[in-house]
Parts: sequence; C-alpha cells; structure tokens
Amino acid sequence: MWRRLSGTWLVFGLAVLLLSSGCRDVDVVTASYATLAEAEAAGAVREGWLPAGLPPGTYEIREAHDPRSPRRWGLFNFPPDEDHAMRGLIGAERPFAGLQANPPRRIEWWPVLLRRELDQERIAATGLRAYESRDGELIFAINWSQGRAYYWTRE
Repeated sequence: MWRRLSGTWLVFGLAVLLLSSGCRDVDVVTASYATLAEAEAAGAVREGWLPAGLPPGTYEIREAHDPRSPRRWGLFNFPPDEDHAMRGLIGAERPFAGLQANPPRRIEWWPVLLRRELDQERIAATGLRAYESRDGELIFAINWSQGRAYYWTRE
C-alpha cells in the first residue's frame, strides 16, 4: 500500500511541477498602440515596457511584458527619415549568431524567425540587423529600409 501511495504522490507532484512551469508566461501582458503619443499617455514608456527615446513618429506599436520580471518584447514602425533617433538608442551592429529570443508562445504577433536560437543567415536575408541597446538591456532587430524594429530583453 505504501508503494501505491508514494507513487500517487510522485505523480501528483510531477503534475503540479509541470503545470506551474507551463504557467510561467500566463501573466505576460500585451498591449497595442497606434502611436508613440498613445503609448506614452498609457504609461508604457514610463513603466519601461517601451524603450525611452524612440523616434517621435513611431507607430503601430505592440509590446509585451512580464510584470514579475524585466522580460519584455516589442515591435514598432518608425519613419525612415527619423532613423537618427533609433541610432541614438543602439550601439554597434552585432551578429545574430549566439542570440536568443524566447517570447511566450501566446505572443502571436512575434515573428517565428525571431524565436529561440536565431539563424544569422536566414534573418540577414530579410534585411534585419542586430544591435544591443546602449545600456545593454535590450537587443534590437532593425530593418532600416522598412522602418521596422523588434526589441527584446537580453537573455
């Protein structure tokens, strides 16, 4: 009988462990903003969900963040003629090789190409270039000709 009881507790314990580990990203919050002004009014920049210093014309913004950790992901468009503001946020270009982006699966707007271990050649073919933020907290993937950028917390 003890064997059956201990086996039951083992199965129960494993089930709890699996469920709790699978729920890690349940609390991730997502938001969309039409413009940077709208995101600022909602407090997204003040709270750190969006990087400060984005080009003033930034639009079509999506962000996700984990309120229990510094993890965050986002994408936005910016007018290509405001690229000087973007360049002020980033350091030198770096390779995608060795970088990881691990957004929660529920962030459906995050591109498949930027999930898990990043493939340098496939990503470079899309026109995206990788940069670290000047403070080293974020990675940016930017397509300069399209005026589109993705960012995520460095892992």
